[in-house]
Amino acid sequence: MSTATLSSKSQLVLPAEIRRKLGIHPGDRLVVELEGDHAVIRKIPHSDVEALAAYRSEVWRGYADEVQEARDEWDQ
Repeated sequence: MSTATLSSKSQLVLPAEIRRKLGIHPGDRLVVELEGDHAVIRKIPHSDVEALAAYRSEVWRGYADEVQEARDEWDQ
């Protein structure tokens, strides 16, 4: 289990192991939600397609490519 300490400025540094597992990098936006007596931190996806991919469903695999192909067809 990883631990973190809240600074005097109420800042929290996420442990490196957690950042790696969540794919969090400097500048990424996070959402913090209260669920009962727990704070839950989630990475905000960069795009809707990335958000759909987070569901890990095979239905959404390759969806970004399909969307791009459709956009390209409209441009022709």
